[in-house]
Amino acid sequence: MTPIQIVFLLASLCFRASATKHPCTYKEKIYQDGQTFIDVYSECKCDDGKVTCSQRVYPKNPCTYKEKIYQDGQTFIDVYSECTCNDGQVTCSQRAYPKNPCTYKGNNYQDGQTFIDVYSECKCDDGKVTCSQRVYPKNPCTYKEIIYQDGQTFIDVYSECKCDDGQVTCSQRVYPKNPCTYKGNNYQDGQTFIDVYSECKCDDGQVTCFQRVYPKNPCTYKGNNYQDGQTFIDVYSECKCNDGQVTCSQRAYPNCKCDNEKATCSQRVCPIANQPPTNPPPTPLPTTCPCPDTHCCRVVWRYGGKKRTSCCPQCRFTQDTWGSDCVHI
Repeated sequence: MTPIQIVFLLASLCFRASATKHPCTYKEKIYQDGQTFIDVYSECKCDDGKVTCSQRVYPKNPCTYKEKIYQDGQTFIDVYSECTCNDGQVTCSQRAYPKNPCTYKGNNYQDGQTFIDVYSECKCDDGKVTCSQRVYPKNPCTYKEIIYQDGQTFIDVYSECKCDDGQVTCSQRVYPKNPCTYKGNNYQDGQTFIDVYSECKCDDGQVTCFQRVYPKNPCTYKGNNYQDGQTFIDVYSECKCNDGQVTCSQRAYPNCKCDNEKATCSQRVCPIANQPPTNPPPTPLPTTCPCPDTHCCRVVWRYGGKKRTSCCPQCRFTQDTWGSDCVHI
């Protein structure tokens, strides 16, 4: 054998040795190159001495629905529902029916299609056409050679303007009002504050103050409480509570009015100033008045239980008798 033949022989042996792939050893077991095997939940393969594994794919279960068998992923119709088999479980949803087209003024429109009818915008909804007034785009405005879009606002010197469908309307510009500084303190416009006995307010940089109004005090009179301004009766007097002080004046009894020496009585029986002492017991007033229509009945109790009546144009109260006395005109 020549040297050249030896070289070719060695090269062929090396090529055959490199072309032969190696087996795999996995968990103390030997697998041939290209062999696949199962390892619990994984599917593995031997590739030239190396083992690669991936999660094992299990076949999904078929479904049984109303005594019929459906393969996984299969869809079917059940009356008004559309159902799907998903790994042994059947899920159903309401079946979607194709909606009807519309015919409007001799033209056909598909469901959901919109179209224009003169001044209206219409839509086909499952065989029925509904129309609403067509919305036209509003016009822009040209103001002092500047173009503004509809609804746009802008400032023109001392005015605030707005474009409204081709027309510009302007109103006086509202400027923010100034705050106030008062005795070293800062106040916002419209803010009110107290300064000792005054109540003050900030008005666009100017502070105005006026006397503070304090709530008036109630009154206590003979053990009773009265609110400020409240009036009440105390025997022969009419009293009023005025900021904690009670003032009283003689009570006026509207019994009779005198006109040309004649009395017109609205209350025929004169009121009694005080009840008589415990002895004698009180005696009721007469139910009828023996006096003329122009006079009042005067009733007087004196000590000893004596009672007498007389007539007079008017009555007045006296302190020396248990009753009333006459006013003679």
